[in-house]
Amino acid sequence: MKVKEIISLALTFLNKEELASFTPFGENSTVPELEAKEILNLKKCFNLVYNEIAVSYLPLVKSEDVLFINGVLPYANISKNITEVRKLYANGKNVPYTIEEDGIHANILCAKLTYNYVPNELDFEDEVFMFGGKLQERVLAYGIAMEYCLISGLYDDAEVWETRFYSGLRDACLKKSEIRIPVRRWI
Repeated sequence: MKVKEIISLALTFLNKEELASFTPFGENSTVPELEAKEILNLKKCFNLVYNEIAVSYLPLVKSEDVLFINGVLPYANISKNITEVRKLYANGKNVPYTIEEDGIHANILCAKLTYNYVPNELDFEDEVFMFGGKLQERVLAYGIAMEYCLISGLYDDAEVWETRFYSGLRDACLKKSEIRIPVRRWI
């Protein structure tokens, strides 16, 4: 699903369907200044919510082979914006490391690094990674509606969308194995 489709869903929730007729959502390419500003704010809201989900709730994980130079892996040599190191291993064994200001330090030449990262800012035409199917687009749209209401000063509406957003996130974060049936009690 594309960013613009999720924002269109949020526009429906916000009762702002008239914005859906303008570019990038609809065919009307002449966008008045006020509407253009609102559309850009909605994109900022999307990226804010998407980053919050990726950093705090459903982390994006990447593994890659890395080379250490004099025992240091500079952050610039890692392909994504790293937030947390999950594992550093070589030859099937964990490698001890330290995280310093200039990079990751370890006494090894090459290793496999597994880490969490922050997603890049997405534009209207970009495809959205839905966290392996765990997250539904409506949950993202709830988050966009919540952020939009907050920046617009509609605090009561923001509270409604906040409740729905965090409820949807809680459901997305539940592992299917965590659902338990109560134990039967015998009389």
